[in-house]
Amino acid sequence: MKKFTVVFLSILIVAFSFTACSSKPNNKLTEKNITNTIDTIFDALKEFDSSTVKRYVESSTLDTILTYASKKDQFRKLGVAMFENLQYEIKEIDTDNKTVMLAVKNKNLSEVASEYTKNLLKEYASISGMLQLLKDIQNDTWLDTNLSVLTKGISNAAMKDEETDITLSFEQKNDRLVFTFTQTAEDAVSGGALTAINNIF
Repeated sequence: MKKFTVVFLSILIVAFSFTACSSKPNNKLTEKNITNTIDTIFDALKEFDSSTVKRYVESSTLDTILTYASKKDQFRKLGVAMFENLQYEIKEIDTDNKTVMLAVKNKNLSEVASEYTKNLLKEYASISGMLQLLKDIQNDTWLDTNLSVLTKGISNAAMKDEETDITLSFEQKNDRLVFTFTQTAEDAVSGGALTAINNIF
């Protein structure tokens, strides 16, 4: 009986520890919750989980691509390719001013994305071309062919040598914290890819 009690208590301790570690972020202004929310955001970026990123992030460029990703798996795969190598470290949390400073590092994707964007815009240069592009990005065959080119370029790109420091501000909602990604932050986390890609869409 004593042995059973010890085993049972051990299982309870493990269960409570797991629950504590995997608890969902909330709106509390504590360093633990802020860290938990940041971890949740960056995990969601790596999986390009549209609903989770949209829940905790305010970002016009990301929002556009996430909307496409929620409808077309090709865009989700593109997002995964963009963020799968993303590294981050929380350097400072300021609960009074509601800001977080992070050091982030990703592949250098600016040139890859810019070259892709330039070629695509050249192909669809006219007004009628842009209207055609809006139709084409709804076509799975077109997406498979065209986005795979960009995804392959991202896969072959090299990591940046240095980290970039960014500061994210956040606000308290009823049940969560929401972090604002400026264009500078978007560029840093995406290795320069988001701005270039957003010029298409």
